[in-house]
This record gives sequence, structure tokens and C-alpha cells, in this order.
Amino acid sequence: MIRLPLAPYFHPTTVCFVDDNESFLRSLDLQLPVGWAYKSFTDPLIALDFLQQPAALPPLVDRCFSIDHGDRLEPTVHLDLGMVEQEIHHIERFARISVVIVDYAMPSLNGLDFCAALDDPYLKKALLTGVADEKVAVEAFNDGLIHKFIPKNTAIAIDTILTYVTDLQHQYFNQYISRLHNTLSIDPPGFLVDSNVQSHILDIMIKEQIVEYYLVNDPPGFLLVRSDGTMKRLVILNETQMQFQEQELRQLGAPADIVANQAARKVVGFFAESPVDYLGHEPYPWAENLIDATHIAANEDWFVGLVDDPPRDIDFDPAKSSYDAYLASLE
Repeated sequence: MIRLPLAPYFHPTTVCFVDDNESFLRSLDLQLPVGWAYKSFTDPLIALDFLQQPAALPPLVDRCFSIDHGDRLEPTVHLDLGMVEQEIHHIERFARISVVIVDYAMPSLNGLDFCAALDDPYLKKALLTGVADEKVAVEAFNDGLIHKFIPKNTAIAIDTILTYVTDLQHQYFNQYISRLHNTLSIDPPGFLVDSNVQSHILDIMIKEQIVEYYLVNDPPGFLLVRSDGTMKRLVILNETQMQFQEQELRQLGAPADIVANQAARKVVGFFAESPVDYLGHEPYPWAENLIDATHIAANEDWFVGLVDDPPRDIDFDPAKSSYDAYLASLE
């Protein structure tokens, strides 16, 4: 389940388990939920070598920003939302390791030394501990070396692992909000941080069985993708944007009933083809480009609409680039 706050994008990632106890890993393999992508290692040195390999696809947050120094005293930072949407073309996005769960007591390399050797600044780390190791784990947590520790010899260890992994995966993506808002001084869209809007978006994602989403623009909202690669488009406009859309409809000569419905905020426009560029012989299909709007009263008024079959101008083949395709490749 996706948790608040919303990151600019989210997709399934791969979890890494490191434990020299083969029977524990076999037990874990039987209890992990269907649909999880994971890799397991009994040798921490082999696991460390695997995790230190350069990623086939660097994090999107490192690729979708560009800096224009130009002639200004202060450089301008650009966020390429087109690149965000194009991310679904890369099946390698799922192969990125977001969380590592490592046992503390391993003879060749203990879990804390393993975590200290990892270079990836985004990677979330959890330590499996015995009763005697908990003091060490608490100190490591307080020092920021690990993000969670899990008592291994309890009856609820598996349930705790599942809960913590889910939480850490979302923490992994939520790091990008800080990157957007603090490091680059870019204010995120209001619907990312407004709790009422977030709750409505999350309800839609759960109902529609969405496993990944991407912040997009024109109009603002999200591209939503299921595990099989089928898509929906969520349009999210505030009152100012709705007023601008209403003005455009009037200027373009939309029928009176179309304008009236939009002015009453019953519908929101999602134009697959701009009326300006329309070359069809039949009248422009205004009604087909309007979707029912849900009004959300929050810090400001928001209007949300869901498009069932959004047009795509991206090169995407679900058989090659969906999450289901990635899971099949692991099997």
C-alpha cells in the first residue's frame, strides 16, 4: 500500500536478503507475497559485490534534472517531466535495489560492516538481530547506519519483515520529495502535499490495482500503471487551472452545454487532440474529451478526473517492460 506523502513517482523495486542461514531464506521464500521481486544471498561477500555493481539504470531523480548555468548569477534547474513519463519504457527500473535486509551474525562479514561498505546513498537497510545483538542494532540505528532492525528469533519476524520492507520502499521514494523541495528549491505540485487530495489519489490507486505511478504535466496529474502494463491517466486541476480551461473552451467555441458543465465543475477536460489541431471531417468530439470531475475541498479546491484509456505517445510494450514481465524474467 502506498503511504503518504506522495513521491513524484513510484514503481516496484527489488529487495535483497542476505543471510548465511539457508533454511531461513528458504522459509522466507515460501512466505513472501506473490508479486514481490527479491534476490537472496547466503554469502555476504557475493551479495556486497552484487550491490556495488553500477546500476543498469541510474535513479530517475538523477536523470530528470538538468542545470542551465547560462549567463545568470544563479543556475536554473529544470525538471523534465517528459523523462518521468518515459520511465515506463525501461524494465530495468524494477531491478533497482531499494531495500537490503541483512543478518547481523555472519562469520565472513557481520551485518553492520556489510551495511557500512554499501555506497548507494538511497539504499534503505534493515538488520536482522538476535537478542544479544539488539544493543548494537540500536546504536547503529541511532548513528544512521541502518534504518530498521528486526529481532530474528521472534514468532512475528516474517510479518515484521514484510511491514518494514513496505515502509522502507516508500521511504526510498520519498527521499525524492526532499530532493525536489529542498536540494533544488522546487515547490512540488500542491496535490502531492495536500493530505485530502493524497487520500483520494491513494484510494483510486488501490481500487484500480495500480503498482506504479509517475507525475506528469499538460494536464497535471499522474500516469497510473498496473502490473500487466495497462494504464490510466489521473488529471488533477486546481480552481485557477479550471478557470483557465473554462476560458479556453469559450474561446475555442465549445458547445454551450460543454462550457456549462465545465463551468459547474462537473467535468474536467483531457484533450487527446487539441481542437486547434483537429483536422477531422466530423465536428470536434468535445464530449469525448471531458471526464467526470470529483471536487476535493482541501487547502484549495481540486478537481480530479480519471481517464480509462489515455493516449500514449511513448514506446511501451507491456510484454517487455511491465512489472509482470520483470517478475517472469526473475522466475
